[in-house]
Amino acid sequence: MNTGLQLRLDRLFRGKKNLVISAVDHVVEYGVQAGLERVDKALANCATVDAMLLPRVMLERNWQRFTGPAAPVPVVRLNWSASFYYPLAYREGFTALINTVEEAARAGAGAVICSLFLEEDNDRQRETQNVALFAEAVRQKERLGLPLIGECYVVEHAEKTPDQVHDKVKRISRIMAELGADLIKTFYTGPRFHEVIANTPVPVFTIGADKLNTDLAVLEKAHASIQSGARGIIFGRNIFMSRHPARLIEALNAVINDGLAPARAARQFHLR
Repeated sequence: MNTGLQLRLDRLFRGKKNLVISAVDHVVEYGVQAGLERVDKALANCATVDAMLLPRVMLERNWQRFTGPAAPVPVVRLNWSASFYYPLAYREGFTALINTVEEAARAGAGAVICSLFLEEDNDRQRETQNVALFAEAVRQKERLGLPLIGECYVVEHAEKTPDQVHDKVKRISRIMAELGADLIKTFYTGPRFHEVIANTPVPVFTIGADKLNTDLAVLEKAHASIQSGARGIIFGRNIFMSRHPARLIEALNAVINDGLAPARAARQFHLR
């Protein structure tokens, strides 16, 4: 039994059933993101979440914000992928490990995250290499005892039917779990999402994906995810671009842990 890994998983959950996690790692992929121009302000806005996804160097520059018993658990991203590089609209999932788990641990990470890109354009050699990279991340996290979040992001989701997105999420989430991921980050796929949960033997978190128009819509997506069996949400722009991120984080906790209805939570925390 890897006691270090189990200890850090317990620290991540801190006795909570469902987690509110923010993601401020967008800039390592494509350099510019509205809402992240001022890192100090973005980190302050998200300070009350349970954990935060961020680049290693951002953590090293801002480590003071992650001290104290109530501070978010820092989760360092291990990979960079061409298919995330939106400025040039790359689609092929060429991927590199830009950090080792040891480097992430040295920076202060309590967990790490790595994507696995599959089924993008029928390039068997590249996708085999992507699996090898993910497996290497698993070996490193097992040696050092840090939990690994496996990320299934369907880059081409806008071009697929809802059923196609669902089926891909279901397959790749299970593959990452069987390769050794301790947690999964992926799309909420709608009314059939409970099938993803049933097929995945580790806790699953849903993402915001596209920027939603209202805080109420964010609360509704979180509620639907939890109702289907997710153990929390990992939202980026839908938290740090909110006009009232601290109030939204409170409302998200009320919805996913206290059972408050989204509309009532929006009214209670003065959100729209």
